[in-house]
Amino acid sequence: MCELLDLLLHKVYYNFSQNRSFNNTIMGKFSEIKCPGCGKWCNWTSRIDEKCPNCDAQLDPVRFQYEEEKRITAEILQKNNYFLIKDTEDPVVQMFKQFTNWLRWTTLYGISIIYFVIVIMIILFGLAMI
Repeated sequence: MCELLDLLLHKVYYNFSQNRSFNNTIMGKFSEIKCPGCGKWCNWTSRIDEKCPNCDAQLDPVRFQYEEEKRITAEILQKNNYFLIKDTEDPVVQMFKQFTNWLRWTTLYGISIIYFVIVIMIILFGLAMI
């Protein structure tokens, strides 16, 4: 029950600290968080990869894991694209590459559906001929 309350308070504080007017104050730059590994209170700057100075555990392991999974998923999606989109490119070029990637995947899935429908029709007409 106590861990649930700590998690709830952490979520409320995290959502409140994302408010820009709160983050720009002196009190908003540093806070304390209870380390999930050793249970001691540590200074925390709301960075994702921040670790406990006492036991070297992640101070916010759920958020860290979520961000890592999001980063890995983005990398996998980027590798599957026909054109790699870079942040340094012109916005028009980025839009063209996004459209080309979308068109490639849409064509692939569309042709797959057409082949699937043809196979079903062959099977159905073959059974009707028997």
